[in-house]
Amino acid sequence: MKQTYCKIILAGVISLGFSIVCMASGIHKLVDEHGRTVFTNNVTKSSIKIQSEKSRSTISSHQINVVAGNYPRVSKLQQDQRDTKRRRILSQELANETRLLEDALKTIDLTLRKTENYLPSHPYFTSNYFDILQLRNQAASHERNIKALNAELSNL
Repeated sequence: MKQTYCKIILAGVISLGFSIVCMASGIHKLVDEHGRTVFTNNVTKSSIKIQSEKSRSTISSHQINVVAGNYPRVSKLQQDQRDTKRRRILSQELANETRLLEDALKTIDLTLRKTENYLPSHPYFTSNYFDILQLRNQAASHERNIKALNAELSNL
């Protein structure tokens, strides 16, 4: 009876400890092996804490102004400069995505030509088949990005 009671108390203390650690973790920023920025609540050695749990629950005066409709005002000239800069950035991204799509399609074509000479039972056929699937997924991603960038540019 005494052992069961101790086990229950120990389990409660451990779960309380885990919940406190999880609540106190906050938001962390890290860059993964592919160079992508990731925001997470999981703590790793390479992550940087950018927001604590406490600061997330407070409301800033800026948020109150936004809710009340008191948006910051900018001049027409400043807004035009921002729009021009945004258009330039989006155009550059569109050019990059278009180039990456063309590269992916060329690689798919070359891989298909290499695969023509192999029978389906050949190991190179299988590995090339999976390479083609990955390349087609990348091409589809580039096509989606191009469509989204064109939509953004048409809204400016």
